[in-house]
Amino acid sequence: MQTSPFTKNQTFIRFVRYHAPYTGSILLAMAFALVGAVCDLGVLQIILHDAINALEVVSGNSFDEPVSVRYFQREGSEGMFAFDGFEVVLADAGDALEYFLWLLGGMLILVFIKGFFIYGNDYVMARVGHKLAFRLRNALYQRIVSAPLGVLREERTGDLMTRITDDVRVWQTLVAAMAGIIRAVVLVVFFVSVMLITSFKLTFFVLLFLPLLAYLITFIGRRIRGASTEIQRQSADIYSQLKETFSGIKIIKSFTSEHTETERFRTLNWSQYCSAIRRARFAAFLPPMIEWLGALGIATVFGLCCWRVISGQLSIGWFISYVGMVSYMFKPIKTIGNVNSALQQCLASAERIFYLLDFGPEAREEKGIRNLATEKVENSIELQNARGAVTFQNVSFSYTHPSMEHMENGQTPPESVIKNVTFEAKPGEVVALVGPSGSGKTTLLNLLLRFYEVSSGTILIDGIPISKVNLESLRQNIALVPQDTFLFDGTILENIGYGCLDAADEAIITAAKRANAHAFITKIPEGYATQIGEAGMKLSGGEQQRLSIARALLKDAPILVLDEATSSLDTQSEALIQESLANLMEGRTSFIIAHRLSTVTRADKILVIKDGRIIETGTHETLLAKGGLYQKLCAMQLS
Repeated sequence: MQTSPFTKNQTFIRFVRYHAPYTGSILLAMAFALVGAVCDLGVLQIILHDAINALEVVSGNSFDEPVSVRYFQREGSEGMFAFDGFEVVLADAGDALEYFLWLLGGMLILVFIKGFFIYGNDYVMARVGHKLAFRLRNALYQRIVSAPLGVLREERTGDLMTRITDDVRVWQTLVAAMAGIIRAVVLVVFFVSVMLITSFKLTFFVLLFLPLLAYLITFIGRRIRGASTEIQRQSADIYSQLKETFSGIKIIKSFTSEHTETERFRTLNWSQYCSAIRRARFAAFLPPMIEWLGALGIATVFGLCCWRVISGQLSIGWFISYVGMVSYMFKPIKTIGNVNSALQQCLASAERIFYLLDFGPEAREEKGIRNLATEKVENSIELQNARGAVTFQNVSFSYTHPSMEHMENGQTPPESVIKNVTFEAKPGEVVALVGPSGSGKTTLLNLLLRFYEVSSGTILIDGIPISKVNLESLRQNIALVPQDTFLFDGTILENIGYGCLDAADEAIITAAKRANAHAFITKIPEGYATQIGEAGMKLSGGEQQRLSIARALLKDAPILVLDEATSSLDTQSEALIQESLANLMEGRTSFIIAHRLSTVTRADKILVIKDGRIIETGTHETLLAKGGLYQKLCAMQLS
């Protein structure tokens, strides 16, 4: 399993930049958080400063004379930034009670306003999280379907699935949690600013604890990130085994390997459990440490403030409100520490996501010019009214392209799978490829479809090198019936019409008839509206393959590729389809790969391939007369 080649700092910078489209929403969330912080300060001012100072004045007072109290008064312990506030005269106990009721009413209004803006803060960031997840999953899926097969074959399906599901979900969860961290950061900055204005000396003592807190959060965060990376890798292992289990459940049962597979899964699950426990241990250690350091800071300020109150330098209301601000400041720092744990988990996931986002599209190594901004090949040629003349000129191919690898001294380049192949298929010819398994027949036709790029040589269609042809245009002119039939979870009608979305129902039915599929479709109660299940699991192998042939028939392309297209059919169905295929291939350039040599006897040209080379070429009769490999293969099948 691969990860992004970027360093941790580069990953973090790229992670931050990926949120640039949502800057407006993030700033709005910060504005909401600032209003909430102002409301918090207002509540402290009303309850812990104004109310306590007023209580100190009216406590035990008989109101023989009116007394005056002040609200929104700010006292600077160093005599700076003081504000006398607003004076209220209380004539009797009733006035005093009414004053306190007004203070309580003001507090409730501030709490309500704060709640409204906190709701806005949470909603905005949750919306950003969903938008980001939507954007990421679309981008990741596009990268996967656009990536060359040579890249995808190096990756595990379970790992790719984990990156699109779990890793994106981790990122989305963090963005939603950013509502809390935005509030925490804004509140800390706002309260520290007010505290510095209120008392620079006392606040200086408080700030001495912040570097230690920052180091503690960073130190533990690095370990949480490492454990998170391990957990995501192990999740990919679990996904991969689950996929293998679901795909190979018949084999598992037939070999009575249930216990072996269960133990293998238990081992993977235990590895992830151990990593999760290690991450949980680090994450659980951080909050109490932050709380203890916060308590130490509060105790220090509390002691200094007590001394100033005793010496008459401060009022009790000022003292309590300042200690309240210090307490309010350390509480969001604890939140920042918790969110930092989530951030480290997210950065581990972001690194895996960026690796997948960096997948290049197909034909990245082609000789043409690629516009990286639009990811479209410039000056590419569209195939118009293709006749179907196909030419291979000295084509060689290896799955690992030597020129793209950093070969060490003395290291031998990878052996070619296709070796200097040259042949020509004229328009309308039927060309059969035969030979032992693993000889390169399927790979050769994969090069025609540009599932892989040739290592050397040239493939031409109507005299045009396919490396210069627009990839979409190229494949629109080639119909494929693969060896491993694949159908999508949907109806029979949708599967036959796949790739021809504008095809009329009548055309789809006609294609099904020509593929000998209409008869069994109409016997099903729901007919063409039948849901065939995941990968067509509700149909037999022969029925699946006939739908695949019908899908190719509907495409009506000038070039046809049949890779073991009749391998899953019984003799009777094969005979019927061979007749329909003969009609289909008329006027089209057709390539047939078949192990059943009886299916290629009428081919215009037979290429006998062994170890990636064409060793014999001719018709069925001429090759039999030569007495070479083809004659031996025919003799083996007849025997």
